Amino acid sequence: MKKFVIEKDKLAENSRLIQTKAGVPVIAVLKADGYGFGMVQMAQVLAETGITMFAVTEPEDAVKLRELGFTQQDILVMRSTSMADEAYQVVQANAIATVGSPEAAYCLNEVAEGCGTQARAHIKIDTGMGRYGFLPDQYAEIKAVYTHCAGIEVTGIYTHFHSAFADEAATRAQYKQLCAITEQLKADGVDCGMRHAANSSGLFCYDDLMLDAVRVGSAFTGRIPAKTPTGLNRLGYLESRVIELRTVPKGHTVGYGAGYVTKDATRIAVVPVGYTDGFSVEKKKDLYRFRDVIRYIIGEIKNGLGKGSIYITVNGQRARVLGHVGLCHVSVDVTGLDVHNGDTAILDVNPLYLSPLVPKEYV
Repeated sequence: MKKFVIEKDKLAENSRLIQTKAGVPVIAVLKADGYGFGMVQMAQVLAETGITMFAVTEPEDAVKLRELGFTQQDILVMRSTSMADEAYQVVQANAIATVGSPEAAYCLNEVAEGCGTQARAHIKIDTGMGRYGFLPDQYAEIKAVYTHCAGIEVTGIYTHFHSAFADEAATRAQYKQLCAITEQLKADGVDCGMRHAANSSGLFCYDDLMLDAVRVGSAFTGRIPAKTPTGLNRLGYLESRVIELRTVPKGHTVGYGAGYVTKDATRIAVVPVGYTDGFSVEKKKDLYRFRDVIRYIIGEIKNGLGKGSIYITVNGQRARVLGHVGLCHVSVDVTGLDVHNGDTAILDVNPLYLSPLVPKEYV
């Protein structure tokens, strides 16, 4: 038996803190099934705290939210698309499309006119992320979406910070590029609509990049790489139980590759959680600057020397993981601890890599 537990009151507290910190409307990003916390359940809690605008990446997620009763909130689909079937889903969901290219603008305009309506859209500017968006020097094409697409009502414009958690100079340069475009639109008599750029790290690392709104996702979960204190609650934990207790002698090996050798007789608790559940699984490193590579290497050396040990909580007590984490189980040292079969085990996991077979429970 295992489940991923999310405390609703802590999520609500994070939401209120974020809204106070922002001081402008907060667009709650629910991509990747709410960062692994459950898109629908997260949306319900956030709506109760006053969030009135969501953002997703997939058009079908906008459709799902509408079908499940989220009819009063605006929903921004952040992925620009030139696919007519996806543009149709956005229009039918009465969501806000993202337009990041002339082709995407043409596609959305044609679909909206075919549906006998005017689609709302935000313009995406690529200031260095390299995924979606008009380049800053495509001003004529950007302006044309505002002025020459009868089937599109542009209600906003935005960009995405790629290194707000690590590079202030680059982040401010991106911000200035977006502002230069919006100022030019204003000078040309065009209302650019809602301007937004700050993401979770941008919100907590800077106090002057808020514009008209902020887009926040991972901050709701309390899991952001910002070095500055945030005051956020870290949400979510995997709950399982001890299913086996045994004692092995000194010199006994534990785990694949005989990765650990006991130094004395050791009492071991077995918990049926492994990397298939997202335990001890990490995403690839974000940065490749020389100083970051050195830091990563030092971290791996510490792990190899046992200084980067993994711990879980068993019956309220800290217990060290022995050897490598297995596919479906983990062995922990409970020597000298008050631990019994059936006791609760709490593990920290990355919810993005949580097995879909593990139920999520909001409490």
